[in-house]
Amino acid sequence: MQLGTDAAYITTAPQAFLYEKDGTVADEVLSGWILQRLSDEPENGSDAGSRILVQTHYGYRGYIDPAALRPIALDDIRRRKEGEQTMVVTKQFADLLSQPRVQGQILTTLSIGSFLQLIKPAEHGYLLVEAADGQRGYMPASSLSVRTDSDGYFLCGCDPSWFSSQKPSCDQETLRQRIVRSAESYLGVQYRWGGHSGSGTDCSGLTFMSYLMNGILIYRDAEIHDGYPVHEISWADKKPADLLYFPGHVAMYLGHGRYLHSTGFARDFGCVYGSLTEGETGYRPDLDGRCTAVGSIFS
Repeated sequence: MQLGTDAAYITTAPQAFLYEKDGTVADEVLSGWILQRLSDEPENGSDAGSRILVQTHYGYRGYIDPAALRPIALDDIRRRKEGEQTMVVTKQFADLLSQPRVQGQILTTLSIGSFLQLIKPAEHGYLLVEAADGQRGYMPASSLSVRTDSDGYFLCGCDPSWFSSQKPSCDQETLRQRIVRSAESYLGVQYRWGGHSGSGTDCSGLTFMSYLMNGILIYRDAEIHDGYPVHEISWADKKPADLLYFPGHVAMYLGHGRYLHSTGFARDFGCVYGSLTEGETGYRPDLDGRCTAVGSIFS
């Protein structure tokens, strides 16, 4: 399906949820993320109310409040890809300030994973950037990096084979290390069903964002899905940044029997380290021996 110029939206709210037809939370989108509108009205009999049906740049679908969005033309999406430099927030939260100094007025606060357009470098280690809601302000350069994932799924007419065509931007060992570091940046964030922001994330939100921050869009849920980069490998071949799948759960393997995950388990309720070894800190007897698959983007 070709993306029409009147069917694309950009998220202007700092954070917004996607909902299932029955009103339960399905996913979360962040400021600067592009969405495609799939229909004008919710399906008959749904609890979506005034929400509209959309899909994300990683192929996930749900209903969203249109007040969190504004229209964006296809040419603007293409320009973001081909010329304008898009930045991504790398701290759990970052303030957009009215001046390039700590005393500046806070214009808005954006979560890790939010996208902004770079206007120009500024003084004192700040960058002048523009948020999706049109506000221009300053953020420390240390809170941002260049966006490396893509809206290519939309630009190719929403061909699902696009996801499997994604190519890493660096060698395997470097990419594994960067993915693990991205996952560790969520340590201490609370568990939140459907979330993947600094306010809260679920298990697959954590793994999804760790890969997105490094240029690879994997499937959003806790399963290996055909057409996306993650494929099954043997237990013996697992390495850091590979994914451990359990019934209804996913974790990131770190090596030496350790992993990192976001869990709703009451003892932890958030992003924590875990262990596959009985007696070690983070060991979960309810997960012991229940790994159903190991997934990797690496061949």
